[in-house]
Amino acid sequence: MARTVRTWLRRAGVAPRDASPKFKREAAPHSLKLAVQKATSDVAAEFDFSTVSEAPNTLPSAFASPPLSSGLLQSVRDILGPTARPTPIQALSLKHLFDPPSADSHRRFLLASETGSGKSLAYLLPMLHDLKATEHLRTRCTGPRALVLSPTHELARQLAGFGKALVHHDRLRVQSASRANFASGTKARVSAAKMSNRFGGKDAEGEFEVRPGGGTGHTVDVLVGTPSKLLEMVRGNGWNKEFAEGEEERRRKWVVGRPEVSLSDVEWVVVDEADVLFDPDFIDQTLLLLSDVAAARGKPVPVISRAEPKPKPQASPATPLDYPFNFVLTSATIPAALATHLDAHHPDTTRLVSPRLHRLPTHLALEFAPYTSGNRNAEVLAKLKAVWRDDALAGRRGGRSRVIIFTNTRARAGEMGAYLSDHGVPNVVVTGQGKGGSGGGGARAHGSNKHLAGFLRPLPGHRADAGVNAAEAEAPRVLLSTSLLARGLDFDPSVSHVFVLEPPRNTADFLHRAGRTARAGGSGRVVVFGRGAGRGAGKVREMRQRIFALKSRR
Repeated sequence: MARTVRTWLRRAGVAPRDASPKFKREAAPHSLKLAVQKATSDVAAEFDFSTVSEAPNTLPSAFASPPLSSGLLQSVRDILGPTARPTPIQALSLKHLFDPPSADSHRRFLLASETGSGKSLAYLLPMLHDLKATEHLRTRCTGPRALVLSPTHELARQLAGFGKALVHHDRLRVQSASRANFASGTKARVSAAKMSNRFGGKDAEGEFEVRPGGGTGHTVDVLVGTPSKLLEMVRGNGWNKEFAEGEEERRRKWVVGRPEVSLSDVEWVVVDEADVLFDPDFIDQTLLLLSDVAAARGKPVPVISRAEPKPKPQASPATPLDYPFNFVLTSATIPAALATHLDAHHPDTTRLVSPRLHRLPTHLALEFAPYTSGNRNAEVLAKLKAVWRDDALAGRRGGRSRVIIFTNTRARAGEMGAYLSDHGVPNVVVTGQGKGGSGGGGARAHGSNKHLAGFLRPLPGHRADAGVNAAEAEAPRVLLSTSLLARGLDFDPSVSHVFVLEPPRNTADFLHRAGRTARAGGSGRVVVFGRGAGRGAGKVREMRQRIFALKSRR
């Protein structure tokens, strides 16, 4: 037993290889067993493992019509190929989410599966199918019939582009509201009618304003955006404007902009990356938007959002929230906090999980690289050059690998980016702040994902191989970011490596960062940097223990 435990901990970077015989004989069994128990206990406390996945032989093994409409089935085949088979989470969706809800109730689901497993398709297909099937029952709508919430503008735009590809044959309208519309080179708003010509058709990333009863003929079926952006559209620009004490004059002059969209027709709400949108940083806005949707549909629910400008009486923690719309949450992890929220407020939610939930991708290699000198940036650069040297020796098709580097702070990302630029390595830093650019303070384009060109998987119908174009061969192959880009985004297969420069705040964050490579059955490698000894080494050791505790679960 002691020998097995010691081997496990050595792989996790805990047991010293140079331990003395006395340590091995006496101290090791007890100390290492405690370390194993602590890592296992920590993981059990961080995630919810209570839901058991269904047996694969009970699930659909192919995309077919029914349950899919003929138009959706053709779109799936156009995107994935004629012989594509559903992933486990997609098979669960095909089995459970296509049954129509009863006339007087709505359905609630949690779809949870590992990164890169196709969760977007798993919720988009049943939602779009239902919207198309019930289209003839609706009178002229004044607003969207479905909302998809995402934690970042980048993810919202990618989801909208994917949704557009799926409705190519069924002719539903999917739009991104992740950013207000501005004409190129100006700050003036542009109307829906004018923007439709610019962003319609082939440009899947375009956005335009959605105004209630606008009469432009551009009714939107699915609106995708961040909770903060959608709240702005629903309540008017500046609805949550705050002023410092003593600014009464400015307060009197401030006028909240008029709302741009109605929620009265919303039949579906999807919360993508629910583990993020229900964490402390986002949950207030998420719950406030959900309450606004319920109120707009004439069935208010208790407001438990602390973001309400004029607080209402707080609901009891155990008060169920009976939202009057179909409610779907998706996530690559089920943190304990999310599970607790669902238990308290949505106890009737059907939880569907894949067999590999809370696991790393099957073909993902892990490498731990301890810093051995005082120049951390130089060691990262050396590792980067080693990756590209291996690419050249292997004759890698498409040239050098793309590498995503994750840091815990904006300052660290900017510092690393500047160092790489100074040493002749073009890169893009995206942290949501600063002027940006190669090695700058956080380039983030508004209204499109052009700042991520080459790193994101091409949208359906676009050029499939982002690495073979000669013009892109000279484009930056390194992207640096914080957790901003670690959630949900589907990166291109040319992203073969992820560098994690310091231990993230928890295991879930690590799983999301690592999951930006080796997606959809592909291969990749995660290189985790950290101190091998001294101050900070304990955090690296603890993270390694938790990773191996997850790998050892059955």
